[in-house]
Order: sequence, then C-alpha cells, then structure tokens
Amino acid sequence: MKVNKEDLLGEGGTPITQSMFLEIGYTSRAVFTLKDNDYTYKGKLYPSLKKLYIEYEDPTEYGFVMKYLVSWSQWKKLCANQRTLIEIEQWREELELKLRSQAVKDMIDQSAEGGSFQASKWLSDRGWDKRAAGRPSKKEQLKEQRMKDKMSNEFDNDVVRLYQ
Repeated sequence: MKVNKEDLLGEGGTPITQSMFLEIGYTSRAVFTLKDNDYTYKGKLYPSLKKLYIEYEDPTEYGFVMKYLVSWSQWKKLCANQRTLIEIEQWREELELKLRSQAVKDMIDQSAEGGSFQASKWLSDRGWDKRAAGRPSKKEQLKEQRMKDKMSNEFDNDVVRLYQ
C-alpha cells in the first residue's frame, strides 16, 4: 500500500492528525480509516491504518511511521491525542499478542520437530506466562491478564497434544 505523504500535510505544510481519519476528520482530508479493514466510503477507498500497523509487525513503531506517515513527530502527536491514543493502544496490544503468538508457535514447532529440550521446557513451564520482577500496575495487570487468557485458550490444547 502506497501512501501519498503530501495528503498527510495540512495548510502550511504541517502534518495533520485527527483529520487524517475518516471517522474523526474535521475536513474532507481523511486518508485512513480506524476500522479493522480497508473501507470504501462514497466511492473512495480508505486504507485501515490499524491493519497496516498490525501487518508491519514493528514493535518499535519507527519503520511503520516512516513508511506510512510524514514524520516521527506526527506519530508523537497522534499518541498524545486522547482520541487517537485509545485506538493506538488497542493496536499495540493486538500487535504484542500477535508477536507473542508467533513466538509460541515457533517454540511449539521447535519442540515437535527436533525435540529441542529448551523449547520443550519453555512450553511445559508455560514460558509465555512469565513476567519480569517487580509489582505491576493495575493497568499492566489487566492487560497481562487479557493476554494470558487469550494465549492460554489458543495454546493450552497444543501443549497438551505435544506431550501425549
């Protein structure tokens, strides 16, 4: 997906923020949708920035920003905006879950293929269920619990099948 970065600039050449989204844009300058998938509105296709973010698989966000937005400062402004930050935090959570899921699947494959002791041990110890030392905030606890629930549902059956 190629984005014309000139469309992401407002009057005077300043990067736009909320107005880049169809759902919250104040002008007709919308370039993206906040929906999960690309969306056609009045004959115009609006790419889903969420979909692009998840597909790019960049937890640092830098490569994604440089490819699809004007600048890092534009991304920082989006992250500082209360309305768009709500969306971005959901994207970040989904991306983290996607990357964790891929890592667990890789470990399952390693364990099944070559009988890797470390991969097997990691799976039997529920390595995806670990957290660093220190007391997490309530927000971190809720986020981690949601991820654990999703990952447990997805991978518990695979782990049991591997050890039967």
